[in-house]
Amino acid sequence: MQAHEISAILSEFIIEQFLDGDGADLHEDTPLLEWGVIDSIAMFTLLRFIKERFAIEIPDTAVSPRNFHSIEVLQRLVSKLQEEQGGGAGDA
Repeated sequence: MQAHEISAILSEFIIEQFLDGDGADLHEDTPLLEWGVIDSIAMFTLLRFIKERFAIEIPDTAVSPRNFHSIEVLQRLVSKLQEEQGGGAGDA
């Protein structure tokens, strides 16, 4: 899966789940935690979605605010883990 596809899937989920469908101000570099788009509880909801949607395991060491900074950072993490684990698109 290409980077822009991963970003689009992540953006759509974040907009639907945490922004009540209004993603006008959400960009790939929007600081998700700093701007209050997601909090610690939402981070775990997003984590579960990523694991299921992209068919990857996220190691505990990767579950840190740094890796949830923005959609761009999340996309890079997903891409890296897919490459390492041979993950696919998951069951969309």
